[in-house]
Amino acid sequence: MNKKKKGLFYTRHLQKQIYFRKNVIVNALFNLEKYLFENFELKEDIPTSYIKQKWIYDSINENDYTNEISSQFKVFSKRRLKKKILKLIDLFSQIPNLSQSKIFLRAFQKFNDQFNNILISEGNNNFKTNVYFQIYFLIYLKKLKIEEIFESNKVFADNLVDIFEIIFLEIFIKNKNYKISKIFYLYKVLVRLMIKK
Repeated sequence: MNKKKKGLFYTRHLQKQIYFRKNVIVNALFNLEKYLFENFELKEDIPTSYIKQKWIYDSINENDYTNEISSQFKVFSKRRLKKKILKLIDLFSQIPNLSQSKIFLRAFQKFNDQFNNILISEGNNNFKTNVYFQIYFLIYLKKLKIEEIFESNKVFADNLVDIFEIIFLEIFIKNKNYKISKIFYLYKVLVRLMIKK
């Protein structure tokens, strides 16, 4: 699951192929999530992440899709969808430092709710991504230290339904492995699917 500079996170890639094949809006949404997460920083001063979030917000708001990064979000230009996407970016910009655990969780839940709202309305199915998957996805991408508040029993007590997210969380939380290989990940998914049959 080593991230490729231009590719989606492997779990997201599988979800896109299985649940949202040929859905350009969901593909762009997953790429926006990746952009926001990769640029998330934990600094006390004005973080560069805020500047990058403001830049992508302004690009989408002003329909400026003239560069390589913003061009992948041109599908957000319709007024109704653009409003939801701008709200999503704004909610992400309000997520504080991980050290403020309770505020972090509340802010991240709001971001997750809006993300799922867009997924459901644009994905034409009832798929929802789990808030703990997104939190650990961020932690994994940024190689952040796993805080005590994110205890594994709390994570798995939540209503996790997507097998791709469950497998990622099981591997990452149990082993604290920041370099999960695609082959190992796929092997675990296949084993789980065979057990279910």
